[in-house]
Amino acid sequence: MSFFRDLNAFLEQKLEDFIRANPQLELNLLLLELEDQERETQERLLRLQQEVNSCEQQILGLVSEIRRWRDRIQTAMAAQRPDLVELARQREAELRQRGEQLWTQRLNALNQIPVTQQLLQKIRDRRQEVMNRVPTASAPPPPPPPRITSDLNDPIEAEFRRLELQTALDELKRSMGL
Repeated sequence: MSFFRDLNAFLEQKLEDFIRANPQLELNLLLLELEDQERETQERLLRLQQEVNSCEQQILGLVSEIRRWRDRIQTAMAAQRPDLVELARQREAELRQRGEQLWTQRLNALNQIPVTQQLLQKIRDRRQEVMNRVPTASAPPPPPPPRITSDLNDPIEAEFRRLELQTALDELKRSMGL
């Protein structure tokens, strides 16, 4: 096993040396990394917005349930059934507690949205800085910016990205004679 570990370390070192010797390639790899970070941050932002919407829908459902149990409390009081009044109050309290939990969850997600938006903007700014450093005449064009589409969570797209990156790295190793 030590042979494979040493071989792997040797290959990684050669690859790092080659990348350092070719700043254009290093910039392109950095662009790919920033593109992935931007996509992941967009996905996180989308999940946070979905979480806020989900919490709001659940809270609205709880409001109608709480009203129903309040009516039941009144019905039990009118029927002079203190046992049912107590059970209905307990159920109403449980629903209120769940509503408070959902409200807190909603607020946490809402608070994370601006932070995530700021991070997304920083990533975009950094990507633009790197793109400005890429020489345009002597190098192939940088990869296009990520698209905001409905396929953000598309596992097939992600698998093809991994395959394309692995193929590029394998080709780089072959061109280095490794």
